[in-house]
Amino acid sequence: MAWEICVAGSVTLDDVTTPHGHRTEQQGGSAVYFALAAAAHATVHLVGVVGDDGASSARSVLDDPAIDSSGLLVRQGPTFRWKATHDFERWVTACEESRPGVYEDWQPTVPTPASAAEVLFLGSMPPRQQLSVLGQSRARIVGADSMAVHIGANDPPVQQVAEASDVLFLNRSELSLLVDRPEDDWRVSARDLCGRGRLRLVVVKAGPLGAACVSADRVLEREAHAVSAVVDPTGAGDSLAGGFLGACARRQQHPLDMLDEALDAGLRSAAAAITAFGPDGLRRANGGGLLPAV
Repeated sequence: MAWEICVAGSVTLDDVTTPHGHRTEQQGGSAVYFALAAAAHATVHLVGVVGDDGASSARSVLDDPAIDSSGLLVRQGPTFRWKATHDFERWVTACEESRPGVYEDWQPTVPTPASAAEVLFLGSMPPRQQLSVLGQSRARIVGADSMAVHIGANDPPVQQVAEASDVLFLNRSELSLLVDRPEDDWRVSARDLCGRGRLRLVVVKAGPLGAACVSADRVLEREAHAVSAVVDPTGAGDSLAGGFLGACARRQQHPLDMLDEALDAGLRSAAAAITAFGPDGLRRANGGGLLPAV
């Protein structure tokens, strides 16, 4: 039987523009993308907050027998809104805006079943929230993500989160900020992080270039899975983390013991996510059985 997973992170309503079109009121958030990707492999307990204007959308998208959304708090007020335009030539997010709404002063409460989950993923959110969730969890494997806005603030809690995690998921830019080295030195930077606290593995995300797993003694690089068209890259990184940790939960193994399988599962989830606007690609993949068991 698979280990259970807890994910804590944002639940948003997005306004997204890509070369393929524009969508408003699109369900998003790190917790949502991760949960949908991981649910292909194991039971997922979601912890997050949503405004009353976004509750029905979130519940509809998370309506999956493998997802327990009892940890999703509904508060009176506006849902976290995120707006961005994706540049497919430079593969960056431009014109980014956010209004945190009820998320801004959210203090996470992790229900008992979620706190007992063997695997925990801390989605990209303020480190004080990540540390709060971490303190309520009894997970044996912890994965964490971060964002340049937090790392750039040189906030000591970011280091605390990293050192309390087994696996850190960062892109090259975020990794460069965390260790204060050029992006081209990402292999050395990631290896130097391994061994700090309980951190043993850094998954370096590189968008269309794929991803790499870096431990103290190994670098495993994989190309992105081919898709017919990249429609919307929103949530690809969280989906990669969901597939990666979901595969570990299914096998009941530490990531270091199944790097190849875990990274492949993560890249498959990321590929599914980018084939449609919002989480529709992941939902279609889950419903159609397109994410095979590892």
